[in-house]
Amino acid sequence: MPRYNPFKPGTIANPGMFSGRLEEILTLERILFQTKNGNPDHFMILGERGIGKSSLLFYAQCIARGAFASLTCGSFKFLVVHVELSQSNSHLDIVRKVGAELQRVVASEQSAKEIFKTAWEFLTRWEVTVGGVGLKYSKEKDNTQAQDLLDELTHTVERTVSDMGTARDGILVLLDEADKPPHSASLGEFVKVFTERLTKRGCARVAVGLAGLPTLIQKLKRSHESSPRIFQILTLGPLLPNERIEVIRKGLVEAKAKNDFEVSITSEAETMIAAFSEGYPQFIQQFAYSAFDADQDNNITKSDFFNGAFKENGAYQQLGVKYFHELYFDQIGSDEYREVLRAMSDHTDDWVSKEQIRKAASIKESTLNNAISALKKRNIIIAKEGKSGSYRLPSHSFAVWIKGYTQSRAAGGLVDVLTHPEHESPNKASSS
Repeated sequence: MPRYNPFKPGTIANPGMFSGRLEEILTLERILFQTKNGNPDHFMILGERGIGKSSLLFYAQCIARGAFASLTCGSFKFLVVHVELSQSNSHLDIVRKVGAELQRVVASEQSAKEIFKTAWEFLTRWEVTVGGVGLKYSKEKDNTQAQDLLDELTHTVERTVSDMGTARDGILVLLDEADKPPHSASLGEFVKVFTERLTKRGCARVAVGLAGLPTLIQKLKRSHESSPRIFQILTLGPLLPNERIEVIRKGLVEAKAKNDFEVSITSEAETMIAAFSEGYPQFIQQFAYSAFDADQDNNITKSDFFNGAFKENGAYQQLGVKYFHELYFDQIGSDEYREVLRAMSDHTDDWVSKEQIRKAASIKESTLNNAISALKKRNIIIAKEGKSGSYRLPSHSFAVWIKGYTQSRAAGGLVDVLTHPEHESPNKASSS
């Protein structure tokens, strides 16, 4: 009989399933409180893939909108402009997206149209193309340069804040996946100029929040050296062991409500999910999902965990496809090169000497040299500046996955369907 599986790998956690991040939540609440009172602050959420950046950003969005009360400041009532950026976005696209989303947010509330009567004249100039594929400005402004359009946006935001009075606390602009646009999109220049122009106009109830990979800071600096300084930086680490268990238990409470019967879990299975995930929320969700799916008697055990994690198309293969396929498979054609990564993963994302890699990887010296050179060039490993022969993997989560994926192949004798889609022998290495 089918059962509702409450775990959602690869998706944003809804507030009811959100766990941990207390210090970050309190910081976000303080930022909203200061902005509400005319002392705007801005924030940047940084972290590796799967660490929960988008989930925390969504939690902040819900608090700001007043979907539920904050922990310390009562309820807020901000207009929230939430935009997800992409690799194809230009500087002009970013400005257009923010303006179009502001227009959509106001248009979605009939009462808001009454509040923002004056600003509505400006807001209606921002529109979405048919089918929602792209965004464009009104025809008479199609050729307007990005800076002129940005000035128009700040003027529109100013009028919107002026119109809202006490009906809203302010405007919160959230840019998710902020590391994705190319350097040419000049995101750093956008946030710096946007916030400065609002300040010069006396518009003091607008906050900006970004979320992205740790590389976001350098990307912002490249387009405007001082742009990162305007943000409070929240760097997310793995969840604590008790927080990982809380995620699992919240999921099973939801499953009981949906299924009208209880699915229990042994403490041993909880510990395995918490330990193997190493605190990455999306890893917790994937391991718990796969263990729940493997269970047949409504009691998740250690055996269910291992079956779900290590089987073909199980948790480790799913995580590989979703997060590391390009780094570990697409850009590497040789198993000997992967052997270098496996040797380095024993040190997680710490620095590893070439001598340590040589001892752990059973490959020829010439192959080792070629592998290191190729992996550096493709940004799959990072060389330590000022110290020759020292390298590390780009992220802790990548190292965690490599170790687990290697164990999954050894434990289950699995067919490596990712590397060998034709069901070749996993030991057969192709040329690089």
